[in-house]
Amino acid sequence: MVALTPTIIAMLAASVVFQVIGLSLMPMTKGLTEIAPSIGCGIAFLLGLGLMARLLHSGINLGILLPFMAAIVPLCAIAVGILFYGESASLTKLSLLVSACLVIGFASSIA
Repeated sequence: MVALTPTIIAMLAASVVFQVIGLSLMPMTKGLTEIAPSIGCGIAFLLGLGLMARLLHSGINLGILLPFMAAIVPLCAIAVGILFYGESASLTKLSLLVSACLVIGFASSIA
């Protein structure tokens, strides 16, 4: 198991941030018909996925990294949708989404 050094934690956080930026720019691309937001979206995803590749190269297990990203990125994107795009935030919706992420985290921890 790889030790969580400050560099790895920073790369992980930056990867999440870039992917959430890419997701938040998606509505502005209007189906990739708006050039500037589409380029920004592509660059953000490229940086986020590039950092994930570097994390894998540094020794992080794929079976740990992908479930973590599969849980944290959508939760952050949902927060962006609620805060910046005016999406609904019912307690039931949020509870189910958080529960699903917890199940993903639990499932990835089983040896």
